[in-house]
Amino acid sequence: MSQQIIDFDTNSPIAADEYEQMARLALPGYEVMHTFVLASLRSYLPETANLLVVGAGGGMELVRLGQGNPQWQFLGVDPSAKMLAIAQQKIAQHQLSQRIKLIQGYAQDLPNEPVYDAATSILVMHFIPDEDSKLTFLQSIAQRLKTSALFILVDVFGTKGSPELEQTIATVHAYWQETGFPVDKQKQLLENFNNGVYPLSEAKILELLQQADFSRVIRFYTGLWVGGWMAFKG
Repeated sequence: MSQQIIDFDTNSPIAADEYEQMARLALPGYEVMHTFVLASLRSYLPETANLLVVGAGGGMELVRLGQGNPQWQFLGVDPSAKMLAIAQQKIAQHQLSQRIKLIQGYAQDLPNEPVYDAATSILVMHFIPDEDSKLTFLQSIAQRLKTSALFILVDVFGTKGSPELEQTIATVHAYWQETGFPVDKQKQLLENFNNGVYPLSEAKILELLQQADFSRVIRFYTGLWVGGWMAFKG
């Protein structure tokens, strides 16, 4: 398997301005998943809170969460200039610029202060090829959270080549056919999955979260090959 990291500015298989549309079509429950993320945060956070959004992408997550609570403040970080430009447009359109700041880069590039009340990583970590780098990614988030802060992780999960994941992929493929997803896009996404997505089993995800100083992990969402977990710092 080719070990490559998708760069949404230079070698992205999907144009930045098509990413959200493709995600909605390709991932069963995409909208509901974001609603569950918001519900999970609202179930734990006070009315006033500072949130770190890692892999802010095209801005859907920031806008959804920003509209969900009028007093939350956000910092969104993402390495892609193109994706951040789209996010900035959405933030301005929804009049959220005063509560949402964006930084181009990675979580480990952020200063150690301030620390945040919560953080999210939605559909990001599965693009990181190796376990050591995934652990470093999780640690960089934990280091910027308050003790007992909530972390939301959403990722494609499963062991490549296992009967369980192969059956799940077959189900996803059938779902795409039922929803009329274009055949050429199906082939493109499966190729991207094979060559640029590196999922872990749930057991390994839980192990890495523990190593990164997260505890009390709760799976709050499952959408075929996408899982969502709540975890708490310390």
